[in-house]
Amino acid sequence: MDHEKVSQQHPANEKPQIEKGVTQPETDKNKDDNLLLRRFQISMSREDIAKEIETLAVQYSQKVKMPGFRQGKVPVDVVKKVYKQALEEEVLQQAVSKLAFARIEKDKIAIASEPYVEKVNHTAGQDYVADIAVEVLPDIQLPDLEKLQVKIPGAALKGEPFDEAKQIELILEANKRSLPVKDRPIRDNDLVLLLVQSTDMASRRKWPRQESYFMMNKENKGEISGLYEELLGKKAQEKFSIQRSYPADAAKKTWAGKKIEHQVDIKSIFELKKPELDENFLKSLGLKNQEDFKMKLKEEYEHRQEHQKDEQIMDKIYEQLLESSSFPIPHSLVEQEAARQLSQNKRPLNFKNDEEKNKLKELLLSQAEKAVRLSLILEEVRKQYHIEVANEDIEKEYTHLAKHNSLPEEQIKKYYQDQKKLDELKDHLLNIKLSEFIKHKIKIKEV
Repeated sequence: MDHEKVSQQHPANEKPQIEKGVTQPETDKNKDDNLLLRRFQISMSREDIAKEIETLAVQYSQKVKMPGFRQGKVPVDVVKKVYKQALEEEVLQQAVSKLAFARIEKDKIAIASEPYVEKVNHTAGQDYVADIAVEVLPDIQLPDLEKLQVKIPGAALKGEPFDEAKQIELILEANKRSLPVKDRPIRDNDLVLLLVQSTDMASRRKWPRQESYFMMNKENKGEISGLYEELLGKKAQEKFSIQRSYPADAAKKTWAGKKIEHQVDIKSIFELKKPELDENFLKSLGLKNQEDFKMKLKEEYEHRQEHQKDEQIMDKIYEQLLESSSFPIPHSLVEQEAARQLSQNKRPLNFKNDEEKNKLKELLLSQAEKAVRLSLILEEVRKQYHIEVANEDIEKEYTHLAKHNSLPEEQIKKYYQDQKKLDELKDHLLNIKLSEFIKHKIKIKEV
């Protein structure tokens, strides 16, 4: 479906389990400068511990297998003796989680991370006492939105006028087709199919023959050094051999620091041709005639221009909001956001040294801090101004999506029966509502 996903607000009410004996995380160890760290104490009497152990031992007795007893018939006293330590640890682990979250709910603490055990005071057979720490969400004082002003360059607000010929050319370029070429040499912008066999000149090690396409473009370096110049002017079915010495930092690691011979076989040559703006091409785009095509082209161009203008306005607004709001940020949320950003990078990270690695870490944390701060500000705007997504907003979006995607509305609704997809749609609509609200509140001045 044609809607953009938006960043979800960080959940503050989820209840993760607290493991018994978990100590303070590395990021907060020996640090008292975390203004958002909330500490409290929980306790459980030895009598309550004994009762819970008794209850758990009964459950154990119905499940455990022990020599000399039928399953489900093991005496509770025997279970308590054999599994004494395991029973107590399980009871205390469940108690810590239950008591910690009971205190969090009672005091209405808006937590930003999992609570953890800082210190335990407990001797077998005695009362249990634990010091709990949890990072909380900050109190945010929003600036008066109506007193804020952002300045936007006039050119950014006006955008470029629609140039029909230019836009048609862009569409035709984007729809180029590769057609085989015969009886002419390779020239610039051709696509060439090659069969390559590479050999290490020193060890005579051969790499497997490999077919690959090479785009004839001066800027296209490729793995084989100087391949563009070697291919230019040659024809299909020609074969040639070249030798290259590769530096230690060569892109292909297995060739680094070696002299390699490449046997190249030119299998085919293709040229990329723009389609004609004819009936067949228009039909492939789902359009009837040139008038429909040009009208659609202009509509989509204006839509993109409007979207780009909105993006630039919102970027400036976000900058202003960030500059006008000051509050501590939960370390845990910053680390989670940095990890999320890192996980989105599909390419492997290769660092030359620790300095390069640390620079990336600093950049990620800086970007994550900005993203988290903005997310918290927008959530505060939503709460203070009671901005919500109503059922009528969702129904209106169903109608819009059906029209935009040329699908029956019932099919759109069926798609969003999946709760995860529906939640994504709600987040998208909430993001739009927030943006529109803020744009109307903050003054935008053209400069």
